[in-house]
Order: sequence, then C-alpha cells, then structure tokens
Amino acid sequence: MGDGRLISRGDRAPIPLAIKLLAAGMFLWGFGYGLHAYMFPVHLRSIGCTPSQVGLVFSVSMAATAASCIPGGWLADRYDRRKVILLTWLAGAPAPILYYFARDYRMAALGIALYSGSLLGYPALNAYAASSAARGAAGSAFGVINVGFAAGMIVSPLVGGYVADAWGAENVFLLSFVFFLAASCVMANLPPEREQAQAEQRGSGGYSGLLRDRAFVWFIILYSVCAFAYYMIQPLISQYLSDVRSSNMQTISALGTLMSLGQALITAAVARAVDRRGALVAVGANLLVFVASLICFAAVASQAVTFVCLFLLGGFMAGQGVVYAGVGEILGERADGRAFALFSLAMSTVSVFGPYLGGAIYARSPSAPFYLAAGLVAIGGSLLVKEGLAIRSRARACDDEGGGQWAEKFRERRDSATV
Repeated sequence: MGDGRLISRGDRAPIPLAIKLLAAGMFLWGFGYGLHAYMFPVHLRSIGCTPSQVGLVFSVSMAATAASCIPGGWLADRYDRRKVILLTWLAGAPAPILYYFARDYRMAALGIALYSGSLLGYPALNAYAASSAARGAAGSAFGVINVGFAAGMIVSPLVGGYVADAWGAENVFLLSFVFFLAASCVMANLPPEREQAQAEQRGSGGYSGLLRDRAFVWFIILYSVCAFAYYMIQPLISQYLSDVRSSNMQTISALGTLMSLGQALITAAVARAVDRRGALVAVGANLLVFVASLICFAAVASQAVTFVCLFLLGGFMAGQGVVYAGVGEILGERADGRAFALFSLAMSTVSVFGPYLGGAIYARSPSAPFYLAAGLVAIGGSLLVKEGLAIRSRARACDDEGGGQWAEKFRERRDSATV
C-alpha cells in the first residue's frame, strides 16, 4: 500500500495501470465538470437566484457530500471497490440534466445534491488508489489522479464559455452529461485491487479507533478549517469577477481555465514534495502560497495581478488532490476506506455552512469573505507545516534508533500516544 513513506529522487516506480485509468476517468469527468463549473454560479444568478441562494445551493452540495461519507466508507470496506466506484459515478452523471431544467435555486439544489451524493464512492476511490499505488509513492499516485482532473478542466471552461455564448448556458449542461457518461465507461475497466484483503485484515480499528488517534484527529481538524475557508469563497470568485471586475461569461470561463492550469501544474510540484517532504509539510506550505494569492486577488484590481493570482489560487485544489496521502502518512497500513471516509466527513461537515456564510457576507461586502478565508487558511496551513515537521522529526529519531525500521517503531509510539 502507498503508506506515505518518503522516497528519493531516483527511486521512482512506474505508474500502475489502475492509477492511469483513474487519471483518465478523472480527465473526462474534469472536462465535463469544467464545461459548466465556473459559469454555474453566474448562471444561477441569471435565472433569478440571489447571492444567498447561490450560497445555499453550494451548501446543499456540502451537506450531501458529508452525508455520503460514513456509508461510503462502509461500502468501501465491505464490497468490491471497483463496483462501488462505477455505480456511484453512473449515479452522479445525470446531475447536469437537472441543471438544464432548473428555473430557480430549488431544482439546481436537487441537481447538485445528486452530484455530491454520488461522492458516496469517493472513500472507495481513495482506498483503491492508495492500495494500488507503488510503495512509498502515494503522493505521486494521488497527484497523477488529481492532475488528470485538473487537465480536463484546462480547456473545458473555454469550450463551455463559447457554447454558452453561442447556444445558451443550458446546452453546456447537456455536453457535461455526455462527458460524465464517458468517464464512467473508463471506470468500468479498472483492474482488480491488489491489497484490499490485506488492508481489511489490518484495519483502522473502526471509527472509534480512528477517533482515538490524536495525530489523525488533529490532522483532519486543521485541514477541515482550511476546507471551510476555501468553500466559503469558491462560488464567489466568478461572482466577484462579474460584479466587481465587470467580466463577461467568456472572460470568466477563460480565467477559470487559468485556475485549472495552475491546479494541474501546482499538483505536479506538490505531489513530488509530498513524496520527498511528507504530505503535511507539502500541503501546508502550498496553503500559505494560496493565502498570499487570495489577499492579492481581493486587494489589487490590476488585470495582470488577477491573472497571476488566479493561477496560484488553483493551488488549493492541487493540495486537496494529494492531501489524502496524509492519511497514509499518519496511519500507515491502517489506512482503510473508513479512514478516508472519516477524513472526508470532517472536511465536508465543517464546509456545509461555508458557501452560505460566504454568500451572506459577500452581499454586505464583496471583498470581506476573501480576507476572512485568507486568515483561516493561514492559521490552518501554518499548523499543518508545524505538525508535519514534528512527524518527520520523530520518524528520523526512530530511524536512528532502529536501523531503518522507523515506520514500525514510530507507529508503536504513535499508537501508545492515542487516547
């Protein structure tokens, strides 16, 4: 299993077929999602939704995601993960059809609930990816998968913006549906999982065992704070460009492409850093860059600065794509579907109210949510770096004592420190 152990520059294993197929499926799904993602909040405004209602729609998304986590973890550890992934992707594919028929926020909320509820299969996907990754290369595996999604979103916002201006935004949703179905077809060809049986035998000790692991709980708390901040401003970026910077739909889609390009390129850098420096240090440092970019985006009206900032703002999702390697870094071979589900649940739960709160604050002061989010991410990112450095320090100490067997010794020490 890709358990988060660090590897050197010259010790890189080839990318397994399973990871390549996951990346290909994520590329197609990301292309379909990117067609409408950046224009979706503006489209909601165009059909009569207020900023608070737009925030409510995204809060419904977070609530559906949170509700899917625990049953998703149960499914990931009980049934064939490939089947769980395929069936949940097929369930989420029709969501754009509901967007197509939406004439107010209620139908849009139903569509986004279906889309986010299909993340029921996300713990299975993460556990499948972790067990399929080359040993010591979990960061690279999650990075490749996330790059696939981000690469799909590089060109698709431009295509979506063009289609929206030429034939209407509703038709973009139909095109998204086609790409979602194509992505699901790729998922139907995933190879059998190599290590699910072994992971189930070791296990995480269940949800109660995970909640007694202080390092793991602290990790999910810190990153959930950052996720709350990000989802608070995620649907506001395109609205801010439209309301404050007077950008049209095609320009907003083009800037969305810039964010996706940033996500893809920054993901590659963060994934390499994860394998060499550890997930918590790499992701935390990336979050601090995100903070600086977010402040500049809200404070400086220069078009050139906006371009640079949006490129760097794509870095949050770059970090989110590989942060799951932190589960393996802390839990080692105890990282099963329930561990990934609990991490996702914590992150989603605290993010439920983020978009709605962001929309409410935005209605009073468009720039205020961005500064608030920057402050929260700065705190969370700094503490993640601190925790990651502490983990590496303890690991090196165990390595010095145990003649290279630091992982086992460190795990014993960590387990004895749990409640």
